[in-house]
Amino acid sequence: MRRRATAAIATAAAFSAVLAVAALAVPAAGADQDDSGTTFWNIDVNHSRDYTVGVEAARKRVFSVSATVSDPSGVQSVSYELWHGADRATADGVMTGAAQCVKLNETTSFCEALVSADPNVNLRSNALAGVWTISPVATDGAGNVTRGDGAYLARIKRQTYMSQTVATPQPVKKGKDLTVKARMTVAGWETQKNVPLIGHQVLLQYRKGTSGAFVTLKKIKTDRNGWATATVPATADGAYRYDFAGTNLTQATTGSADFVDVK
Repeated sequence: MRRRATAAIATAAAFSAVLAVAALAVPAAGADQDDSGTTFWNIDVNHSRDYTVGVEAARKRVFSVSATVSDPSGVQSVSYELWHGADRATADGVMTGAAQCVKLNETTSFCEALVSADPNVNLRSNALAGVWTISPVATDGAGNVTRGDGAYLARIKRQTYMSQTVATPQPVKKGKDLTVKARMTVAGWETQKNVPLIGHQVLLQYRKGTSGAFVTLKKIKTDRNGWATATVPATADGAYRYDFAGTNLTQATTGSADFVDVK
């Protein structure tokens, strides 16, 4: 059995303008590799458009990783290794999953694995939030092993939560001030509890009446307890809510709206 150091990777959509640089992996110097080689393409993570997985504070999150895999001698087995860090040798976090493969034709299979992200096992530090590299590994029909190092990326993020928005006083007279509050928390993998999300920007949004789009009124930063608080004049009956766009480390979320009756 020969081991091929690296495989060509082709993708249907770019991960982002910055991350797509790794879309084609280059064989390591001196690697023993067929001229044809094994190819991995249409790689998908969690059926998510931006390859994102949100993980709660103390609950295992199982998500899918899949690819279409081709080799001139066929595909015997595939697995996926996700790792966090500058390189695989010094990775500070690793997740793995063995794929179930469905044969599409003599040379090509669709291979999907379930991977577990677990604060009790492989996500014990908040520092593990962010970009993880995917290394697919395939054994072809002849028993040759090919690893696609550094070829594709996933985002493993801390799950965030927005409390119900509360606007007071209610009812309110037109032109009088409303105070609108909501609290943000985020999964703490180290403590396995949700903790306040401090100093992050959220958007106070308003929708006149009971239908239509929400518009942004103000940008607010959460305080040390995770609260977002804003004061706005009451203009007409409508709903208020807070929206959080997320970061590279935390999931986006939108709070439930509070409808205000203006007299």
